[in-house]
Amino acid sequence: MTQRVLLVVRKLSIGGIERVTVNLANVLAREGHEVHVLVLKGGHELEPDAGVTVHRVDFDKAFRRTGIGLLYDLLTRALLKPVLPGSGFLWRGWYGGGYLKRFVEKLEREQGPIDRVIMRGQGAFETVWSWRDPRLWQVTVSWPGDPGGRLKGSYLRRLYDDKQVVCNTPNVREQLERQLAHHNIRPKRWATIMNPCDIEAIRRQAAEPVELPERPFVVHVSRLSDVKRQEWLIRAYLEAGIDEDLVIVGDGPKRASLEALADELGARERIHFIGSRPNPYPWMKHARLFILSSRSEAFGIVLAESMICGTPCVAVDCPGGVRNVLINDQARLIAENSISGLAGKIREGLSNPPDLAADPELIERFRDTRIMEQFLALPTGGGR
Repeated sequence: MTQRVLLVVRKLSIGGIERVTVNLANVLAREGHEVHVLVLKGGHELEPDAGVTVHRVDFDKAFRRTGIGLLYDLLTRALLKPVLPGSGFLWRGWYGGGYLKRFVEKLEREQGPIDRVIMRGQGAFETVWSWRDPRLWQVTVSWPGDPGGRLKGSYLRRLYDDKQVVCNTPNVREQLERQLAHHNIRPKRWATIMNPCDIEAIRRQAAEPVELPERPFVVHVSRLSDVKRQEWLIRAYLEAGIDEDLVIVGDGPKRASLEALADELGARERIHFIGSRPNPYPWMKHARLFILSSRSEAFGIVLAESMICGTPCVAVDCPGGVRNVLINDQARLIAENSISGLAGKIREGLSNPPDLAADPELIERFRDTRIMEQFLALPTGGGR
């Protein structure tokens, strides 16, 4: 039975949350469902397939244009922000939920009843937190840092209490459950569903021609930021003492300092910064090894994508879902959370890589049609 599904995401820029949202939208449309994607803030780097209808509505801007909304925004910023730091989303999400409710009602008048709403990422939750509906499931891809005190508990209560929550790995769910229990916050329902990958599309894109380094290389694909910890990546790569070059695919606020570090360490000719690419898969396919150095990693979609491209992965044993993604013999290349630990596993991954072809389920777990069915089976009625 076909369904009419609304997906809600903050942006469609290049990032894990956005790519996974597009993956889910595409497979739903490909399988005959009617799919709408609501983008709350912008971003045009990623676009779903032609069969998906994209709506771009910035509720904050719409509210400020009313005049009253502009006054409300200025007053909450001036009066409440100094007293309640970090509370901005409370005042925006309060009216944002009303805007989302009216958006859904209008969409239903024009297109017919919506069967389910899937919202992805805390940035989206914060924008419309006040909207409650039995069809809504919130997909969380991380846990909100340390447990915090009473004020943080009040914030988390708005986002999660009596809500229907999907976590993308068992480890993320365990972390979030522990944090919410600390504040006596009880979601209505829990589910755990991993991220979807269009396996055939990834492999097709991986075969596209790109300009590759002349020498064999290892690869890293990520936003260049503190949480991804590329300084560790560079130092571990050099400590490993391997012959392969290092290709870094991605951009971000740390790029200049990372390039300076490569210069300082005398390794600039061997480390290739190629910027952000909508299709990073050819570099994954042709690399001898994929390396992830993150401080924390809720899922690590790039790990699944690299394995789909046929390239084994090394990752540090950081908080999050790495151990849920790299299983069986691939788990052998999860490194102690240190530069030296990562360097050792880089050497091992090159000298004794896992045989990915011998373990089909390693990749099939992420097949988009399988993940889609799990989302379509989520209950959308009352009760617990």
